[in-house]
Amino acid sequence: MHEGQKAGPSEHERSAGAAVVNGDGTESSEMVRRRSRTQRRVRHNIWIGLASLAIGFVAWIAFDPTRMREGISAATAYAGLVLLAVSLALGPMNLLRRRGNPVSTDLRRDVGLWAGAISLLHVVAGIGVHLGGDMRRYFMPSPAAQSGFPFRLDAFGFANYLGTVGSVLLLVLLCISSDRALGRLGAVRWKRLQRLNYTAVAAVVLHGALYQLIERRTVLLVVGFTVTIAAAVSLQAVGRRAYMSKRTRV
Repeated sequence: MHEGQKAGPSEHERSAGAAVVNGDGTESSEMVRRRSRTQRRVRHNIWIGLASLAIGFVAWIAFDPTRMREGISAATAYAGLVLLAVSLALGPMNLLRRRGNPVSTDLRRDVGLWAGAISLLHVVAGIGVHLGGDMRRYFMPSPAAQSGFPFRLDAFGFANYLGTVGSVLLLVLLCISSDRALGRLGAVRWKRLQRLNYTAVAAVVLHGALYQLIERRTVLLVVGFTVTIAAAVSLQAVGRRAYMSKRTRV
């Protein structure tokens, strides 16, 4: 969510309050809205799923289609990254198009759910890619290193620390991405927690940047990574300026 958003009602909250069936037995406007919302979210998820498969396939081919586990790790990494960038871009795009920008929308939530789920799938897929799946060595130096320090201080170690932080924050965001959580927490508290997505994305981006260097990724993958981040940051900056300009006029 763009930090300039007001804590207005969500799409679900705006549809509440009407009876389900009218006195004459016909469908109420609430029932129609619920069915329309369900159909809209189904379409969202179909398109997001197809886009995720397409992005993952391109990343897999660009990485190395002959290496199954590594390819799945790369595919989920780039698909998750692009979806995270899109989830950050939707708020500023609403501002630029002069549309309402409530605290939560179905599209932004659905994109965020897919982004979090695919990113966590990347964690599972990536466990066995390096060091024979020895998780201890992902964070601690090998006994032969004799560094005298219990944690890795190289790029590989820092990349994994950042990935862990990002994964934990994404898991928290997944847990609050529901109408029930929004209703129980209230718009203000929910919005405060949801802003963790900025920290999560920062950790994911730094994690990904380090792995571009560690694995010496192909030019296509590096360009894709850079363009995705640059586009998301640019839209956030432009959206922020649009919001501040609107506040100044008011």
